[in-house]
Amino acid sequence: MKIEKIDIPAAGTWARDCELLCLSQGKGFKIIYHRDDDDTYWIAKCQGVVAYKVIGEEFSTTGYLFDLPVDGAFFEILDSPWMREFGDEKDRILSKCKHYILEFYDETIEIITRDIVFEQLKEKPQISCLTS
Repeated sequence: MKIEKIDIPAAGTWARDCELLCLSQGKGFKIIYHRDDDDTYWIAKCQGVVAYKVIGEEFSTTGYLFDLPVDGAFFEILDSPWMREFGDEKDRILSKCKHYILEFYDETIEIITRDIVFEQLKEKPQISCLTS
């Protein structure tokens, strides 16, 4: 297993740089968050989600999460042990996916997905996760 930092403007500079505002599965899988370092708002749209888990901050330093670099908040896990748990029979689906870890102020999100597209929002979003 190898951990690679995702170094893009949407990514936090450290684990508590971004605050998760909304996680929604309605009309596609979306993560909306605020990046504190530069006071910007972002949406991450995930396509082809296979699995995800949300881990509370108290439990986000166990297992391989303990080995995450201090520098950065968004990572890709290469040769992922979690993806291997799904077995070889799903290989044609998983071969198009990646395992990402997104660290937020109070939560860590792990997601296996085909793609994540990050988009900066022009203004503070009106959050309505339960209705969209």
